Amino acid sequence: MHTIIKTAISMAVLSSSFSSFAAAPVSDATGGDLATRVATLERMLEARNQVQFDIQQRLDELQQDVNSLNGNMERQNRQIEQIQTRQREIYQELDAKTKAAPVAVAPKADASTPVAPEGEKAAYEAAVKLVLQDKQYSQAITAFKSFIETYPDSSYAANAHYWLGQLLFNAGQREEAKKEFDIVANDYAKSNKRAEALLKSGMISEYFGKNEEAKQRYNEVISSYPGSSPAKLAQPRLSSLQ
Repeated sequence: MHTIIKTAISMAVLSSSFSSFAAAPVSDATGGDLATRVATLERMLEARNQVQFDIQQRLDELQQDVNSLNGNMERQNRQIEQIQTRQREIYQELDAKTKAAPVAVAPKADASTPVAPEGEKAAYEAAVKLVLQDKQYSQAITAFKSFIETYPDSSYAANAHYWLGQLLFNAGQREEAKKEFDIVANDYAKSNKRAEALLKSGMISEYFGKNEEAKQRYNEVISSYPGSSPAKLAQPRLSSLQ
């Protein structure tokens, strides 16, 4: 931008000089004086044209940069909207399931007494309740981590890893979130959360510029779960990386 301003000033000075020269009377006393003035005029015109060309070229480059930035912003906004939409759908699905099967939660104790739900089902449901009902997302992260550590072989383990990944993703901890999504994708082939986990893993890889890894994840979603919501979201992302 400073370069453009300096160039514009230079052009203005040249234009001013040219105007002053043009306003001065032309001496025709000798052919040599007239030829010199004409040559000088030609050089000034050439210099001014070059300045104008340089300014226009720089403006074109800046416009291209602006267009590129606008395109990237629009793409990112669409991605965020897609993520938020799918996240709301997941929350609504789980909320419906939670209402259909009442959550068993241990009675509240005072702040100095740790609450220890009895059994893995109660522990899992208590962690889900922190998300869906209490909106205590930081506490939910802690609860799911504790659940996974306490019940690594639980039938709820895949869902717990997925929930933890989603919460970490929402908290901006993308690398940690990807680890959880990859666990679901790699270790729980029969999980109903695997398609979502593959999609989210691919999105995070794309975010970090690992496009080949992202394409691999998107391709796997599309081939393994054709017609599913995650596959439909993966397809345009894959196309944008080709």
